[in-house]
Amino acid sequence: MKKIIMVLVALTLTIVLAACGDNEEENAKKDEQQSANKTEEQAQSQEQNVEVTEKEKVDEKTPVVSINGEEIKGETYNPLYMQIKMQMAQFGQDVSDVTAVKDQTLNMIVEQKLIRNDAKDKGLEVTDKEVQKEFDTIKEQNGDQLKKVLKQFKMSEEDFKNQLANDLVTQKYIDSEIDVKVTDKEIEEYYNKIKEQNKEIGKLEEVKEPIKSQLKKDKTSKKLQEKVKKLKEDAEVEKMI
Repeated sequence: MKKIIMVLVALTLTIVLAACGDNEEENAKKDEQQSANKTEEQAQSQEQNVEVTEKEKVDEKTPVVSINGEEIKGETYNPLYMQIKMQMAQFGQDVSDVTAVKDQTLNMIVEQKLIRNDAKDKGLEVTDKEVQKEFDTIKEQNGDQLKKVLKQFKMSEEDFKNQLANDLVTQKYIDSEIDVKVTDKEIEEYYNKIKEQNKEIGKLEEVKEPIKSQLKKDKTSKKLQEKVKKLKEDAEVEKMI
C-alpha cells in the first residue's frame, strides 16, 4: 500500500458522505465523486469478508504504544484496527497478514497523536462542542448514509466522533502550519499529462479548478508527511504489542 498519512480514517468516511450528499458543482467534482463512490462500493463488497478475530483484539486497558511517555490503550487501538483492516482490503492488500495491519494501526495512532500534541503546543485545539456540531451536521445531511458507512466500517458513533476530532485538529493544523501554492504552469503540465491518457478530458478551462484542487491536496499531503516525519524523529515512541 502506498504509504500515506491517513489523517483520518474518518476523513475517508466523511469524504464518502460528502460525495453522496453534495450535488453542487457536480461536473467539476465528477471524478472525485466517482472515486468516492468506488471506495464505497469496494467497502460494501469487502464487508462480509473482513472480520477481526478475538486473537487480533487487545484488551481495552492494555497499553499498545507509548508516545513521549503517554500510553495509548486497546480501547483506542481496536476500533482503528478494524477500520485499517477494511481500508487495506479495499486497496487489495493481504489482510491475513495481521502483523502488517497491526503496524499500520500503530503508525496511525502515533501520527495522529503527534499531530494533535504539536497542534496543542501551538494553541490549536478542537472542543467537544465543535466535534458535536460537525457530527450533527453530517448526521443531519447524511443520516441514512452515515448509518451505512458506520456499519461498513463497524464503527459506533462515538468511534466516529473520536476520529472526527482528530480530523478537525489536523485540518486546523494544516490551515495554520502548511501553505502551498499551485501555479498555472503546474496545472497545465498536469492537464497535458492526463490528456495523453484520456483524450476526452475536455478543455483546460473546464477542468482547471479540479486539477488545482488535486495538486493542492497532493502538495499539502507531502508537506504534512514531512512534518510528521520530523515529529517522529524527535519523539520517544515505544510499541508495546
